[in-house]
Amino acid sequence: MKLEKELDNVIQMIVKMAEQVEENLKNAFSIYQHYDENKLDLINDDLVDLHERLIEETCLTIMLRERPYSRDLRMVTGILQCVGDVERLGDHAEDIRDFATKLKDEEHHQIKELDQILEIVLKMVDDSILSFVNRDINLANEVIKQDDIVDDLYSRCLELIIEGNEKGIYNSRFTVYTTLIVKYIERIADHAVNISEWVIYILSGFYKDTQIF
Repeated sequence: MKLEKELDNVIQMIVKMAEQVEENLKNAFSIYQHYDENKLDLINDDLVDLHERLIEETCLTIMLRERPYSRDLRMVTGILQCVGDVERLGDHAEDIRDFATKLKDEEHHQIKELDQILEIVLKMVDDSILSFVNRDINLANEVIKQDDIVDDLYSRCLELIIEGNEKGIYNSRFTVYTTLIVKYIERIADHAVNISEWVIYILSGFYKDTQIF
């Protein structure tokens, strides 16, 4: 019972960390789409890093003191992997904010496919966390399936950015920094997929179709 309560506490810690990360991502995307200097300080990655350290310390304490095995050990080791990907999501929110800031004096060009990929990626992040909290293996698999759509949109965005630059619609500054932002968005999707794959591991013992234990 004690171990179960400790694991429930860790899950709640991850939920709080993920909530902060999702808020950071939404603000970063908003800064890119509609630059607002007032939102810059709303992105708090220090709090995300603090959550990560507390979760890691708690998991290590559980492993040393409780010596979990089987399903509980999968849960602890899976959490340690998930938290790393959640932390990287927080880093990418900062990256996008920083590059968006470099475009604050540039004309903003709306790219429909970029708006689409933003919407899909945010939902992937949200669903990956929900799959963890609700222990929903079907939702985790749905997140993984979305990655092909993101990859297609990512490629299309790059084509449109290059085409706009060649036609003189986009200047070099917009082209370079928007390309970097799109790349970070694609990486965010990859981390959502990673979280989902660790959820599947926690629930089934399989990671990328290979049974670990």
